[in-house]
Amino acid sequence: MEKASKIFRDLLQSNEMHSCTFSAPREKTNVIKSIHAKSVSNLNELKVEFRHQKHNDIKTILKSEFITKDLPKLLQAYKQLLIKSDSIEYQVLFNKKLVGKIIEKKSDIAHVSKGNRTKNYLIPDNIPCPFLIEIGVMEPSGKVKPNFYKKFKQINRFLELVDNLYTKHDGSPQHIIDFGCGKSYLTFAIYHYFKNVLKTQVKITGIDIKEEVIDHCNQLASKLNFSHLNFVHGQIHNFQTDQPIDFVITLHACDIATDDAILFSLKNNATQMMFVPCCQHELNQQLHNENSSAMLKHGILKDRLTAIITDSMRAQLLEIADYKVQCMEFIDLEHTAKNILLRCSKRNSQPVMNKEDNINKYLQFKNEWSINPYLEQKMKSLNYFSI
Repeated sequence: MEKASKIFRDLLQSNEMHSCTFSAPREKTNVIKSIHAKSVSNLNELKVEFRHQKHNDIKTILKSEFITKDLPKLLQAYKQLLIKSDSIEYQVLFNKKLVGKIIEKKSDIAHVSKGNRTKNYLIPDNIPCPFLIEIGVMEPSGKVKPNFYKKFKQINRFLELVDNLYTKHDGSPQHIIDFGCGKSYLTFAIYHYFKNVLKTQVKITGIDIKEEVIDHCNQLASKLNFSHLNFVHGQIHNFQTDQPIDFVITLHACDIATDDAILFSLKNNATQMMFVPCCQHELNQQLHNENSSAMLKHGILKDRLTAIITDSMRAQLLEIADYKVQCMEFIDLEHTAKNILLRCSKRNSQPVMNKEDNINKYLQFKNEWSINPYLEQKMKSLNYFSI
């Protein structure tokens, strides 16, 4: 334990530590499942996130106080410690006698810092971007913080996917809805893209069920003078507007919440949609296929198969509704297993001539897996098409 403590203190005091994570509590009664600490622009402080089962508490703590008061307790309370610096990553595993096994490897932060920075991003590194500075991804100088480089790449990857949709944009104002916006990193990024990259008038509304998140995002939008970026508290199926909608985004909405976002888009005749679905529970209990029983009997395989079938179902139904649908990788699997993005564009030409053929293919697919999806039933009841 003393060696692990020394490594931690030395890296922290020399300002080389980017982050650390204490996990696997020794006592089952410990309500804090893990603790994540990272360096901030103030070199004397740490931003510490206490991760409970259903919520997180975030505090700013002086480094000196963390070392003297918190570190000794945490080393005894948790079985695992991960420390990341610019060049080395330490994983410490403590046994019952509090003896630590220390595993060293080259840090992926150093790899990311040296590689990939020459890419021509829509939001470049080393040029100050006000919203990235405010959300803590960039230093005021414009340099991306090493421990936020993955988030920086994710934001730019998302903007690339949006940019592909708007390569021939005519400059008309855009009204965008972002359901389940959460902390809204990508919502702010989209506003920045339309306002500062495309130089287009844009109005964006972010919707989420967490009131404290909505309040924070509205305060940040006001501070940045993003005058047409607004956040409201609510749920997808309850949200209504009498204004035309151009673009609907939903990232990691659980189960049929993605379907509700699709239905909202269809009702409002949205031109573009982008969805990254999550937690496809609805069809999990419905799936039945005698020819695939070997896969369906294993829970983990069934879960993954359900996700693929659910997204395939959505893509087929949207094609029937005259949208061009592309299924693609959003970010690398190493970051999240929920990485399939559906990018949908309303067809500008006349409805496709093979609509009946698409319906028959969907019916065959539906019968093959014995499913009766919520999205199909809602689309039929609203007369978007008949099956």
